[in-house]
Amino acid sequence: MNFDPHSHQNDLRQSLPPFGVEPGDTANNNDTGVVAMAEALIVRMIVMGSGGPENGEITEQGLRFVRHLMASSRACNSGFLPNFKSMDCIREVARDFIRSQGTANDALQSMYQVI
Repeated sequence: MNFDPHSHQNDLRQSLPPFGVEPGDTANNNDTGVVAMAEALIVRMIVMGSGGPENGEITEQGLRFVRHLMASSRACNSGFLPNFKSMDCIREVARDFIRSQGTANDALQSMYQVI
């Protein structure tokens, strides 16, 4: 039996669409770089507002954005606070923010309006 798990994983990665892109959606296929860039910028701003896992310096703009995220989050209004010391949790909060805004461009514009 010729089974190579590494080749199977590569086939699986090629068949899955990137985050934020629906399968068969040709309008968003060119925007995968924009989604990744928006997620990275939003994650960076959250880290700047919460100190992040390394307990870095908190900036006023970052703190303003984190407060906005917490005020507009349904989970925070229910009493569940995200763990801003975990990068996985920070990335998930950033992805949720992008989803709530509709597109990565709208999420970036909204972030810059808040800060």
